[in-house]
Amino acid sequence: MLSHSRYSILMTTPYFVPNRRTQRLLCDAARRGVDVQLLVPRKNDMPLTQWAAHAAYDSLLANGVRIFEYLPRLLHSKTIVVDSSYASVGTANIDYRSFFLNYELNLFTRNVFLCKRLQSVFLEDLENSEEIQVEQWRRRFWGRKALEFAGWMARRWL
Repeated sequence: MLSHSRYSILMTTPYFVPNRRTQRLLCDAARRGVDVQLLVPRKNDMPLTQWAAHAAYDSLLANGVRIFEYLPRLLHSKTIVVDSSYASVGTANIDYRSFFLNYELNLFTRNVFLCKRLQSVFLEDLENSEEIQVEQWRRRFWGRKALEFAGWMARRWL
């Protein structure tokens, strides 16, 4: 889905710890001019997982991926909508455990109604989110970077 996107990738996940291939696919798409938007929760019930996610942000932001943090509460949606024409919704997070260890169930569809509805929900959730700005992200406290490194080192066990 990511490598064949033409104009948009809208991804929502509560636990975003992408492997290097997923990071590369998202960055490649953004560099091709695809509008890549990632929605993750600001509040997280697993701090180590959030630190691991933050370790991947530098590269994604530098390549044009837009990252938004959902503000009101925990976010547990797991959806991807590509080009408004195909989508996935299910139990899989964007992390090592979901990709390689856990038994997950996702629905992949090209159903126009479902794709449009998932896109609409994504855009509604963006209204309650804040975009991470590249310059602000680069100026974050050095101690957070150390925590991010620790999270990234533990990513396969999260």
